[in-house]
Amino acid sequence: MRRILMIALVLVAAVLIACPASAGRVKHPSELEFPDLTMEPLPYEELTFENGMTGFFVEDHEVPVVNIYMLIPVSAPPKEKTGLAGLTSWAIRNGGSENWPAERINEELEFVAASVEFGGGGGGMFSRGRGVSSSRAVSVSVNCLTKDLDLCLEILGDLLAHPVFPEEQIELRKSTMLEDIRRENDDPRGVANRELRKILYGDHPMAWRSTVETVEGLTRDDVSWFYGQYYHPNTAIVGISGDVTQDEITAKLDAALSGWQPATVALEPEPEIELSYEPGVYYVEKDLNQGVILIGHLGMNSLDENRIPVSIMNFVLGGGSFTSRITQKVRTDEGLAYSAYSQYGHDAFGYGLFRASSQTKAEATGRATTLIIDLIREMHEEGPTQDEFERAVDSYINNRVFENDSKAGVVTRLVTYKFQGRPLDTSERDLETLSNLTLEDVKAAAAEYLHPDGLTILVVGNEELFDQPMSHFGEVQVIELD
Repeated sequence: MRRILMIALVLVAAVLIACPASAGRVKHPSELEFPDLTMEPLPYEELTFENGMTGFFVEDHEVPVVNIYMLIPVSAPPKEKTGLAGLTSWAIRNGGSENWPAERINEELEFVAASVEFGGGGGGMFSRGRGVSSSRAVSVSVNCLTKDLDLCLEILGDLLAHPVFPEEQIELRKSTMLEDIRRENDDPRGVANRELRKILYGDHPMAWRSTVETVEGLTRDDVSWFYGQYYHPNTAIVGISGDVTQDEITAKLDAALSGWQPATVALEPEPEIELSYEPGVYYVEKDLNQGVILIGHLGMNSLDENRIPVSIMNFVLGGGSFTSRITQKVRTDEGLAYSAYSQYGHDAFGYGLFRASSQTKAEATGRATTLIIDLIREMHEEGPTQDEFERAVDSYINNRVFENDSKAGVVTRLVTYKFQGRPLDTSERDLETLSNLTLEDVKAAAAEYLHPDGLTILVVGNEELFDQPMSHFGEVQVIELD
């Protein structure tokens, strides 16, 4: 015991000697000064392949892993075939090929802890959910140890070139899709988001959703047709990062995908969306003890030059977590909801959505709705304060600096930008815009891009329990659920 005490005293003495009083007091964090943050773009190589596929590559030998991310552009199927894009991508992976049946793929990949996956919706770039058929691309991803790359590429190549689409697998997936549709009204947040999209996008693929009728009508021939229309390498964009060289991965992919043939792909032009801001009040009756509130209007295009000032504005309004006005007022000050926020979405092929949302106790639904509308109007008329502006810009810049910490993330972003038709140096341009942004820029964006007189107000819940009738906000249109 004495020995331990003596060692502790020696350590304390050593610390005191190393930190003499003359070193001065420790500064408060608010007094610290730091150099300006900068972001050096990560070098990458552009790739071309024998089958017409293009892409990007970042070499990374830190760990023996290879990541591949691919986007294959597609068009939305006809409205009566909504759900076909997702069914096709699922059937390719889960139906397998003659050489690689799905069961064998699963066993081999599980044994080596690797993945080869197909998905609709372009890796989260587009609206998600069972009911939305807005996919403009299907995604393909591979993750494996370097030693297992050849195996994964063999599987990938055979799936892309020779899928078999077993009838029983397609019917199995359809049964799952139908069960999802039958349950979708159980989620009040999902109901609110689905119905808001239908109101704001109208009869546009961005708002189409799978129904029992559309799913039941899908056939194996439809899946085969959709695959034949769009699954070709000459429109695909791939991003590769990991423990290989450029020459190695180019040769390996050329060999593995040699059976995947290019073809003329006719992508349908994206239907136009009429940019208008018509106010409306909508109510969906559900037997809940809470009110789900969704307030919004159409957002912006990803190529809009004011995307960054609008993002800063939204950070202050409701996107900045606990520091934002909506969260602070509705959650912290009033104690009406655990979650209250806003998003100002952008879309590269049309318009995203601006949405402010909260879920509160039923007897506070009117109060919470009024608070959110007032905060949107206040932001529109006055914009953020200087302090709010500076904190928002600092947060955005800090986040952007770490965009290059993942090589896989870098190539995924490059693939996304190319697919969307955006400049490959968008991240660097955004950082420059942030560095030169002024408070007046953000105030002008708030005045132009927020439309408090054109809000769609949608509430899901039991109006008999609300503190105010929905008619308090205007003429109510009742939405009947299927």
